[in-house]
Amino acid sequence: MNRVTGLFVVATMVFASSAVMGQNVTATPKAKKTLDLLEKKISVEFKDTRLEEIMEEFKDQVKGLSIQLDGKGGVSKNSKFSFAGKDVPVKAVLEGLLKSQGKGFVIISNTKDAYDGSVYIKVCNDFGKLVDKK
Repeated sequence: MNRVTGLFVVATMVFASSAVMGQNVTATPKAKKTLDLLEKKISVEFKDTRLEEIMEEFKDQVKGLSIQLDGKGGVSKNSKFSFAGKDVPVKAVLEGLLKSQGKGFVIISNTKDAYDGSVYIKVCNDFGKLVDKK
């Protein structure tokens, strides 16, 4: 395989994987870092715990993870959630917490957005999808 063919194959694979995941947004460096942080394994035990407290726990266990809430869209820091897991990826913890209450999260991937690379919790069915705006 020559170099041009190899590059075409790699480009096709990247495009195909993005299309399969339903993501047409390219990950910024900050979004890539967040994607990596979401794979970190943590142990948590939340029982009727306020979202604000859960966010603080994430900040303690996952240094560098930024989480924003869609307060205008119906996500309250006072909402209570339950989830327990040992050595579970952060992404799975978030999905386990949010899914039962009709909430999800996206990752902002836009270098012009002040929240680039942030996990944005909102009312949705997405869990880790890259978006270029909230």
